[in-house]
Amino acid sequence: MKWLGLIFILLSSVIVAGEELEIELNSGNAINIDAYASEGDTLFLYLPSERGFGIGHVPTMQQLAFEGYDVWVADLHSSYMIAKYRSSIDRFDIDDLLELVNFANNKSFKNLYFLTSGRGAQLALKVAYQWQLKNPGSSFLKGHILHSPHLIKGKSDLGKAAKYVDIAKHSNLPIYLLLPQFGTKYFRGEEIATQLEKGGSSVFIHRLKAVHGGFHMRNVKDLTKIDIKAKDNLSDVYQQAVQLLNTVNFPKLSQSNNNVLESSKVILSEPILKRYTGKQDIQLKLKTFDGQMLDIDLYKGQVVLLNFWASWCKPCVEEIPSLVRLQQKFNQDNFKIITINVGESKEQIIEFMKKVKFDLPILLDFDGQAVKNWGVYAYPSNFLLDKNGTIRYAYRGALEWDADPIANTIKTLF
Repeated sequence: MKWLGLIFILLSSVIVAGEELEIELNSGNAINIDAYASEGDTLFLYLPSERGFGIGHVPTMQQLAFEGYDVWVADLHSSYMIAKYRSSIDRFDIDDLLELVNFANNKSFKNLYFLTSGRGAQLALKVAYQWQLKNPGSSFLKGHILHSPHLIKGKSDLGKAAKYVDIAKHSNLPIYLLLPQFGTKYFRGEEIATQLEKGGSSVFIHRLKAVHGGFHMRNVKDLTKIDIKAKDNLSDVYQQAVQLLNTVNFPKLSQSNNNVLESSKVILSEPILKRYTGKQDIQLKLKTFDGQMLDIDLYKGQVVLLNFWASWCKPCVEEIPSLVRLQQKFNQDNFKIITINVGESKEQIIEFMKKVKFDLPILLDFDGQAVKNWGVYAYPSNFLLDKNGTIRYAYRGALEWDADPIANTIKTLF
């Protein structure tokens, strides 16, 4: 069946582009929709992440339409003429999106599933919750399919448990999570599910081994063979998700005295090392590249920089040369950089090292336990320990590590 759909997609000039709809709203705004029509009774409402849409999703939407599901891809960034950045999701009009859901409900559709990724999950949850409040007893909304949802409130401090946006506790509808291994949410699946379950949601977790984050949106030329296989199977995965979500009975909708539409403020940090205020005395015992067990306590008496990284993380790769230069800059008897690779195999790291000069020690956190212990939610994340093993500074994100302001801060610990 699927190969017939692919042949149809290749031959059809109508469905390839999607039908362009412009839905006029009472507010005077208009939302641009790429509609993939099947004349069925089930609609996927595809909301953007903070990065918007490319064209990588098109083949999956085509396949869904061929197999009997309608898809509306809501291009909100262009509709509101808003640039694509982290907090752009907070600028979309919730009332407009509620009207869009009403518009779908008044057509022939009987079921609606939200589909999105990243910070788009916050938007989908807000719209669904508000629509349910306004339409008690309706069974039109069936659930969410979320790729690597970003539900953290603001920017979490390293070493501390992240705070989640309030709407995560009012999710109510069943949720299907897709978590690629080479993405920042992979080792936080249970934590994310726990937050959503507080809102009454039944949560299904689908882990995608050896798949890169964002695979569902990227062009084929930017994907690995495993990514391509995962992408080719997405329409089947979405249909399986629908079947699972349909097995769930919805709980009574929880009421909230809080403003669940409150924006999640994203504060950009300045490029300086920040005083660390999280927990101390965190154990770190991991295998080295040659299979030996290493305990971070062995480095007491030296200043240590711990760097959590992955080869699929572009900021991580960009800062590696400066880390190498920093280690060369200081006496290794006083200062040591220890890198911790998250979730990748030795073979993958070896391939990466063929392309990038990387002669720093590497510890392997294949199961993500160190990530959880050290309160790491994004890569790269860095911790600077003094000679007593006390964590003094931390930084989340990439730095030019051998820049004078950073190097001078490190010198104060010698």
